[in-house]
Amino acid sequence: MPAKLAPPPPVAPETWRALLAAAAEFAALKPWAFACDNDSVGLIDPVTGETRIGHVLGNAGEVFAAVFYRRGGLRWILTMFSDSLDPENLNHLDGMDCLKLGFVPKRELWKEDLALLKTAGFKPVGRGPGWPQFRSTEPGWHPWHLKQAEADQLLADLPRLTAFYRLFAEHPNLYEGRGATEIPFLPAAMPDRPLTPGDLDWRPLLPPPSTALEPFQAGGADLERLRRLRRAPELAYEFDCTLLPGGSFVENGRPCFGRFSLLVEKQSGLIAGMEVASGALTPGEAAGRALVKTLLMGKTLPKKLFISGSRLQPVLQPLCNELGIELWPVSSLPALLEAVESLSEWMAGPGLAC
Repeated sequence: MPAKLAPPPPVAPETWRALLAAAAEFAALKPWAFACDNDSVGLIDPVTGETRIGHVLGNAGEVFAAVFYRRGGLRWILTMFSDSLDPENLNHLDGMDCLKLGFVPKRELWKEDLALLKTAGFKPVGRGPGWPQFRSTEPGWHPWHLKQAEADQLLADLPRLTAFYRLFAEHPNLYEGRGATEIPFLPAAMPDRPLTPGDLDWRPLLPPPSTALEPFQAGGADLERLRRLRRAPELAYEFDCTLLPGGSFVENGRPCFGRFSLLVEKQSGLIAGMEVASGALTPGEAAGRALVKTLLMGKTLPKKLFISGSRLQPVLQPLCNELGIELWPVSSLPALLEAVESLSEWMAGPGLAC
């Protein structure tokens, strides 16, 4: 039986009414008609002092939304602005941390969205993507309904974003001569009048340094089982653990991505072990557990273990040290990539003849 999804978290009706009113005001401005996703603005939470970045989507005429990046999501969006994000690396989804107000066609709403809008007495204006949809995105998880604290945060941020784009509509050259990561910050206490360019505090905002993943500590029983494996002095494996957007789990009633791990013999290209775990696990915990399981599947300890880049090195180094395995971060894993391509073709099945 498929896992059952939990109902949306409770949010006060008056919060929803206020959010829908703020959403209608934002939509009426249609900032996507004159702003693009690079025209972002910094927000300082007046209570916590937390920094967030807001921007608008819709300049391309496809997705219409207001998005607010928070916590680790600041690094993600600033990396996007600098064009240094590798679109082929699915692990960048682990940096997605934001709140989003999207405007979508009615057919894209979930039944919970429709129930909310009906209860609040929402009436769409015009046709097309005019139906508001509120979502929270956190690392490893699919977008989900807002919690009360997130709804309160969005209710504080959305009117400020609207006020900023009103200013931008009057001053379309606001960003001229500014760097890609130079961002105008709004005052923490908004003035009781329309914003002016003099209210903005322009700052070069660089991505915060990446936080190293925690080292994985294998349990005593697992270590004993691993130490009993046969050792092959000439054996080398390639290993990786990445997010798998196409494979999903339900954890505590909420959908999350899967984390796919593969252990491949470097010389022969044979798959020694494979594991799919829940995205609710942190990247380090998932990689450590998967390496234990796939090594046990392979039944042989290698002399060398090659991994992609240095991301997983602090996670796996203690375990490799315990087992006497040389850990080698490299720029590419050709045997593993070939194995993934073969698996993809096998899962897709035979193609249709042209």
